[in-house]
Amino acid sequence: MNVPKLSLIVPVFNEEKTVGEVMRRVLAVPFSGWTVEVIVVNDGSTDGTASVLDNFASRVTVIHLPQNSGKGSAVKRGLESAAGDFAIIQDADLECEPEEVPRLLEPLRDIAPGTKIAVMGSRESYEKNPKKLLLSRIGALSITKLVNLLYGSSLTDVLMCYKLFPKAAFSYFDAGGFESEVLFIARLLKEGYRIAEVPVSYHPRKGDDGKKMKYRHGLKTIIRLCIFRTTG
Repeated sequence: MNVPKLSLIVPVFNEEKTVGEVMRRVLAVPFSGWTVEVIVVNDGSTDGTASVLDNFASRVTVIHLPQNSGKGSAVKRGLESAAGDFAIIQDADLECEPEEVPRLLEPLRDIAPGTKIAVMGSRESYEKNPKKLLLSRIGALSITKLVNLLYGSSLTDVLMCYKLFPKAAFSYFDAGGFESEVLFIARLLKEGYRIAEVPVSYHPRKGDDGKKMKYRHGLKTIIRLCIFRTTG
């Protein structure tokens, strides 16, 4: 019996304080019934991220990009090197818990080969996460509602980093910034994929702690999403 392979893609930009712990925790996660490869893409970091990653080079694939091109571009580069039957995105900022990644594999049990299915983590459906109406949460909910309106879906959290998808969808991920993730979801929905959601923990950071996504990124995402709906 063939054992399926999971490619865990970790895009990194200036996360020297957290990426080491993320790597240690990722490598300690037990993946029953799967073989796992970890591909880390250093997106032109200017801090000590590269040095930290080199400590893990014997256990993971580390790709150093010469300049920062955006999260979407880093993920796309990782997918180009991926050999998995499925891939999942893991951020390097400790807002998510790597130990919960196996939860996203559960909806894949007993599915027929070639089934058009993707799995996403959802902060909104995990009752232990804080539900304060911060501007960032309002922005995330607004973009989620826009995706649902445009594509007739009923998702709860399209901005969560955890996205699990099959090899057939690797090429759907376009280069770019944070907007690439939402456009990827739109492409999955357009292509007829069923997207399952799994509750996951979330520990939000502030800008002073290294949070990369800003409000301007949300506005860009909305604009690109509307353009994609009419032209994509």
